[in-house]
Amino acid sequence: MKRLKHSYLPFILVFCLFLSSACTAQATDVTTGSSAATPATAAATSAAKVDLEQYKLKAIFLHVGSPLILSGNSITFLDPNDYDVAATIYNRRTLVPLRALAEYFDARVNYLKAEKVAVIEKEGVIFRFSIGSNRYTVTRKGKTESFTMDTKALIMHQRTMVPLRVVAEKLLNKKVDYDQGVISISDPTIDLAGTPGLTGAVKERIGQALKATSKTALSQLMKKINDNSFSLYGSDAAEEKSAAPVMAEAVADAAGPGSNSAADYSSTNTQVEGIDEADIVKTDGRYLYCAGGNAVRIVKAEDAKLSEAAAIKYEESKWVQEIYVDKDRLIVLGNRHEDAFAEPRPLAEGAKVATTDVWPGSASKNFSFADVYDISDPAAPELLKTHEMEGCYQTSRKSGDHLYLVTESFWSGPVIPYMLDSTAGKQATELPIKDIMVMPCPIQPGYLILSAINVRNNSHVEVEAITASGSIVYMNETALYIATAHSDNHTDITKFKIDGMNIGYAGSGQVAGYMKNQFGMDEYQGNLRIATTTWEEGNNIFVLDPSMTTIGSLAGLAEGETIYATRFMGDKAYVVTFVQTDPLFVLDMSDPTAPRVTGELKVPGFSNYLHPIANDVLLGIGMETRTLIERDANGREREVGVRTGGIKLSLFDVSDMGKPRELTSLTVGDSGAHTEALDNHKAVMIDMAKGLVAFHANLGYFDDGRKVNYEDTKAGALVFSFK
Repeated sequence: MKRLKHSYLPFILVFCLFLSSACTAQATDVTTGSSAATPATAAATSAAKVDLEQYKLKAIFLHVGSPLILSGNSITFLDPNDYDVAATIYNRRTLVPLRALAEYFDARVNYLKAEKVAVIEKEGVIFRFSIGSNRYTVTRKGKTESFTMDTKALIMHQRTMVPLRVVAEKLLNKKVDYDQGVISISDPTIDLAGTPGLTGAVKERIGQALKATSKTALSQLMKKINDNSFSLYGSDAAEEKSAAPVMAEAVADAAGPGSNSAADYSSTNTQVEGIDEADIVKTDGRYLYCAGGNAVRIVKAEDAKLSEAAAIKYEESKWVQEIYVDKDRLIVLGNRHEDAFAEPRPLAEGAKVATTDVWPGSASKNFSFADVYDISDPAAPELLKTHEMEGCYQTSRKSGDHLYLVTESFWSGPVIPYMLDSTAGKQATELPIKDIMVMPCPIQPGYLILSAINVRNNSHVEVEAITASGSIVYMNETALYIATAHSDNHTDITKFKIDGMNIGYAGSGQVAGYMKNQFGMDEYQGNLRIATTTWEEGNNIFVLDPSMTTIGSLAGLAEGETIYATRFMGDKAYVVTFVQTDPLFVLDMSDPTAPRVTGELKVPGFSNYLHPIANDVLLGIGMETRTLIERDANGREREVGVRTGGIKLSLFDVSDMGKPRELTSLTVGDSGAHTEALDNHKAVMIDMAKGLVAFHANLGYFDDGRKVNYEDTKAGALVFSFK
């Protein structure tokens, strides 16, 4: 045992005797792709000059095909109970959800199911709309009159839809104006077309993605994008793969010989408290659930002995990526491969084949899947439900009883991806058009798809797709953000609002640079904070408001260096950049419009991962570095670069925002050492109660500074104490 003495929180190093080969997972950086048109347009340039806040008390704005309402700079959903509902064109008339819009303006709404009549009351006046009829009645001071509408009141997506002008002008006494799909409902009248930049400003906020209108339109869009040869390659999803399997054994060792307490076990190291993340190994304190290849093995751990209790084995075409365990539920996530289609296939079985509705066959098909098992008896797992979505599994999150699955689907399949929901039937069907949002300038023919699955009951899966891409995910209890970087030095972020099974597109944003990983995003008090690196220009902090508009930024931090680690904590942020030394920056984020650096610490080496272990103490996991010196013929020395040494752990005191300091550090191994913890936070186990941190590592030793002495290279689980 090695001990590093310090007056505050010393480290104790324990080499656990698990000298197996290291578990590897390739962690790729945020990838680059082709440059493409961004959502910003010439109209948006002038739109930036429009102060929408001046309209906050005068008007609300809608956009045909958008489920969002804009009031000033605030964005909400048109129907807070169904994020899919949008203003819709039917028979050349704009229909809106009667209840949602009426209640937005404080009208009382009731639906008489037996009579199929919607009743709205506002300021003593009663309106009655009969479903399927183009007539409605108005009762005012005991007198009832009948009026005719341009179209019938309809039930669409389980909502009563009526002409906008009837609701706005007759019921709400508001004025309506239209321009390029934008709708204003106001008092007094607003001239959209006659107000420079106003239509563009609204489009920029709530018109970035609109509901798809038809399969033919989607097909034409996808083929147009494909003809332009736009594409993205790779993802950083690999960095979210797995923690080393020996981690569970390391935990058992830390608990002491013979320990078998079901209450004393580790869980996956996650970014947000209460939001679980999938892994390849999970435990409930009595059993280990291990995913790998095309199987999940359930292993009983009792009295320091391991025995297999059961195994879930899949066919060769199905590969398990990650799992969740929650009480009596096991959720298995992965990809399923399907042989190529010999001939092009129609979008739906029996549909008429048309050139705009069919994609050519491809080398293979892929489906992401989520299988939910009952493990009340771990020795006999029972499949309860399954969901498949055409495309590739990217990542997932879990909040309470709800699983959120992220899938990316490319054009190699049909224009509309297929999905299977076992609660609705045994056959795969097309994703409903109502669940597809279209970006005005997508850069690839395909979809980013979010599926919501209740793992406790037999309810149907809810799905939202958008013509976008991404794999870096941040999620809290109310929102899920997905980011992707592009080769022209910018990152797009897609926001989804989540509320149990109610999910919906909530806006898009764009910032300069690229993120290293998911810790580059964080939401605080409704604002999204993002840390990025811009090639050759330094590093940045951006703050986006709930409507995804940038309201604050700090650019050019540590020019010429790269972000290696980020941790947002409330109204503070900590950023590590690196070239030759390890600058730890402390940032004050209390004013979202003006983030600022308050302190900086430079120490040798760098940290790839930061973890709070006390209110004002950060743990850094990274690498030691050594300066390389070259001596010329005259004996003069100069620095020519750096070389990494061993794995370095540091404790940083950040109690003084102006003067962060390194309390202590410990280096393990030598050049050639590596741990997956540098690139994968789920490879790190933190036990706050016992003051332990553990991860798997390869410890490389060099006999002369250049050549690896493989006989001295060790691999196993390392456990450190910070108490």
